[in-house]
Amino acid sequence: MTAGYRRAAPGGELRQRGAALITALLVAALAAVMVSGMLWQQWSMISREQAAREAAQARWLLRGALDWSRLILREAQATSQVTYLGQPWSVPLADASLGTFLAAGRGAAGNLANTWLEGRIVDAQSKFNLFNLAPQGKPVDNAVHTLQRLETQLGIAPTVGDAIVQGIAAANAGAASNSPDAPLPLRALSDLARLSPQVAQALPTLQPYVTLLPVATPVNANTAPAPVLAATLDIAPDAAARLVQTRKQKYFDSVNAVIQSLGPTSSTSTPDISVNSSFFEATARIRIGHFEYAERALLQRVGQGVLLLRVERVPSWTARPPS
Repeated sequence: MTAGYRRAAPGGELRQRGAALITALLVAALAAVMVSGMLWQQWSMISREQAAREAAQARWLLRGALDWSRLILREAQATSQVTYLGQPWSVPLADASLGTFLAAGRGAAGNLANTWLEGRIVDAQSKFNLFNLAPQGKPVDNAVHTLQRLETQLGIAPTVGDAIVQGIAAANAGAASNSPDAPLPLRALSDLARLSPQVAQALPTLQPYVTLLPVATPVNANTAPAPVLAATLDIAPDAAARLVQTRKQKYFDSVNAVIQSLGPTSSTSTPDISVNSSFFEATARIRIGHFEYAERALLQRVGQGVLLLRVERVPSWTARPPS
């Protein structure tokens, strides 16, 4: 009987042992899940804190780059009343380590050795200003025709231009009336995307050639690309291309110089053309390790000063010069 008892333990004891084993496994699994959750929360908190610290550092560094941009524009205005592409502001800053600048200035690079800066300044008046379409809330024929000619060159449907004209007119009229029922203001080019899906789809094509400034402005003949010159002056694309080649040899020092370059058959009425600019866009990108942060600022030269009108965060690739 003793041997038989050793061969077979009671069924209740086996069940208790099995239940105890399962309970132990569940407790171990639960403990592992809790520990993993705590570690993940701690890692997530550290990552957020690090990202916030890097973003704050990037913003401060970009403010320094912005002050540098304002200084360059102020110096250019002090030395010449003409804005052209040969001036220092037009030279983009290639991706450069901030530690290199500090070493050149006999400073301690510290953690900035792994911090990189890239940026560029663009003449905002090298583009057609969409604000010109309806400064007082009513469409201006000359500006509307300029936009239509530009759309034809870029292969954009006329309905896109019609929507932009109506949207600009409504926004400017609403801003002048201060009515609570006025449409939302249009302050940046990206705001046009809400006018219609067709406008949003056309914006990437329009972006290199149009801008949206707070006041009406002429196009700078020294910095505008050929399609903008052709649309503004109502000339053939090849004539606009010749203007671009001419200014590479010597920039235009007056509007009369632009007219003379067009030849005797050109119109002498060029109210939408200038050789100086007041508005510029400065875009800069900071890279700290794998973290990237970029901002674009709209600057206005007034007398001998440079005003900061707005700053917005933008995708990092916009800081790179066009290929």
